[in-house]
Amino acid sequence: MLRVGQVMSRLSACLYSYHTIGDALTLIRDKKVTGLPLLNDKGRLLGMVTKEQIFEKGLEKFKAENKAVDYLTTSFLPLKEDALLEDVKDLPFDIYPVLNNQEEITGVVNKYSLVQAYLQQVQLRSQELEAVFDSAHNGILAINKQGIITSINPAAERPTRSNKKEAVGRFLNDIIIPTGLLDVVRSGIPEFGAKFQVGRRLYISNRTPIVKDGEVVGAVGVFQDVSEIEKVLQELRSVKQLNEELQTIIASSYDGLIICDRQGEILRCNPAVGRILEVSWADLVGRPFKDLVDRGVFQNNIIHLVKKQAGLVSLLERPFAKHTLVITGNPVYGDEGEIVKIVINIRDMSELLFLREALEESRQLSEKYQSLIAQMRNNHENGNELRSCSVIMNNVMDLATRVSQVDSPVVLIGEQGVGKEDIAKLIHFNSKRSKGPFFKLNCGSLPNHLLEIELFGQGISADNGNTGKAGVFQLAEKGCVYLEEVDKMPLNLQSRLLRILQDKTIRIPGEREIVSVDVRIIASTIRPLKDLVEKCLFRADLYFSLNVVPIKVPVLRERKEDLIPLVHFYLEKNNKRHGLEKVFSPKAFQLFLNYPWPGNIREMANLIERLVVTSNQKIISAREVDLVLYQKEQSPLSSVTVAGVIPLRKAIDELEEKLIRLAMKQYGTTVRAAEALEVNQSTVVRKLKKLKTMREDDALSDI
Repeated sequence: MLRVGQVMSRLSACLYSYHTIGDALTLIRDKKVTGLPLLNDKGRLLGMVTKEQIFEKGLEKFKAENKAVDYLTTSFLPLKEDALLEDVKDLPFDIYPVLNNQEEITGVVNKYSLVQAYLQQVQLRSQELEAVFDSAHNGILAINKQGIITSINPAAERPTRSNKKEAVGRFLNDIIIPTGLLDVVRSGIPEFGAKFQVGRRLYISNRTPIVKDGEVVGAVGVFQDVSEIEKVLQELRSVKQLNEELQTIIASSYDGLIICDRQGEILRCNPAVGRILEVSWADLVGRPFKDLVDRGVFQNNIIHLVKKQAGLVSLLERPFAKHTLVITGNPVYGDEGEIVKIVINIRDMSELLFLREALEESRQLSEKYQSLIAQMRNNHENGNELRSCSVIMNNVMDLATRVSQVDSPVVLIGEQGVGKEDIAKLIHFNSKRSKGPFFKLNCGSLPNHLLEIELFGQGISADNGNTGKAGVFQLAEKGCVYLEEVDKMPLNLQSRLLRILQDKTIRIPGEREIVSVDVRIIASTIRPLKDLVEKCLFRADLYFSLNVVPIKVPVLRERKEDLIPLVHFYLEKNNKRHGLEKVFSPKAFQLFLNYPWPGNIREMANLIERLVVTSNQKIISAREVDLVLYQKEQSPLSSVTVAGVIPLRKAIDELEEKLIRLAMKQYGTTVRAAEALEVNQSTVVRKLKKLKTMREDDALSDI
């Protein structure tokens, strides 16, 4: 901004009352000004002597010796040097004396010079504004009240897809689609932050009305391409989110983390530092790491060691008796290879030792329950049909589970059908060999020579074209061999079995080579092996090597608590297998409880399957169960069996029913049945009607 002092003509001399008009003209000519100030003897400004005033007095009266004071005009206004041109350009006088801040006259300036300088200033400012307008990064577009474009800068040409020459003077809607400027002209209300899109570019616009003398005469819109800014903001949000995640990770770290600058001042640490060092971690920020050393928390200043070695440093510290800490310092390098930060990691090894002990305890507990878990898994995966609610059977299963954890030989003793094979499978699938094979071989089902081949294999023989065969002891490598009815194994093979138990080796028949085998042997027998040894039917040495862990499997009649669960299990199993929904009547369950089960679990499984597939009704009655349990379809020549004591009258009725049904089944007619039973036909007919009535009553009562 120009000031009067920059435009004035600076004076080194002024007029006084003693000067003549000739002197005044000479000074005006020498100073090249249109007038000079005139002062009194005390230096006070009295007025101005100007060329114009001299001409107004007239040249006919002009005399050079006349006093200059006679041409003095008092119509003047002194100006200050620092006065702005725009503030004095419209003053009425033609010439002005100019004063400095000490009220001393320093020069004169005429109105023409003021106006001329102001116009130059306005032109220069207009050029500057035009340059700024054209150089602005943001697009600027102005319209008048009629919506005609009056100004547009180059930055606005790109989104409007036109140039200044084409746009100025045209209606706004002909150049650009957004019509927000017209709304601002109509309402006079500015709009800020309005977004619009042109192609793939996103713009944000601020629209304000142009007001002159209180009237809206147009509007100007300033818009900026924010496509890149939006992209940067998105990246900034991603970086911010990543930073928050890193902050969360650091705060959640179980290890203590301390971040220091290269001088060792703590910049940041996490809550784990406070937990491990038993200090207020928030108070550590801003303090030197050396304070922790001085307070005895650490014995060594790891900051100095990291800077000295210029690399990673690990130390073992014991700040407290109950703590053992591993401190690791890792330098962070800048762009020029200098250390800018040091990250210190603090790990409490005492807690890890505690966790290791807890892990060992958990491992022991896991091993303790591993057998039970494996048993449940194998019941599902391997079709294990072991079900037990009785104490005696639970003890057997518990012993089998414990024995499964070692490789000792096991002998299972029990009657036919008690589930010895299921116990053998329980031992195998709970053992460390559970992933190995499980082979079963019945020693009493094969001739001696075939049993030898199945057990020990057969070598290659060129004479008879035999290509060789591996025995179960080779096939079951890393697994288990279950020898059923081991008491029926021939004596010559018993010696070879003893060799496997003692040396873990076998000699394949027909070959000289001795082969190592790694198998576990589980055997079963109906008869106690000790009795067989006494009768010289079983080798004593084999008995002592094999009978390491004898397990007696109880018969079903000795564990009544398991009867009903087993009945439900086999009923559900057969229903699922055959797609049926059969159920037993309550009286049927009582019959199961009273039955002695000579065939044990195998008899129960087969009997329930028979009842499920042969019964015509959904509810299997007690009568149907009774017929199957006691084989009442047997021939009249068979002897009468008694399962227990019952009333005599009931026994006679059941015997009559049995005989009549068997006679009708065998002979077909009441006449022939009566002849066989040696009674009258009417007696047979009457008995049949009575039986029919009784059966219907029983069926209803069962339901």
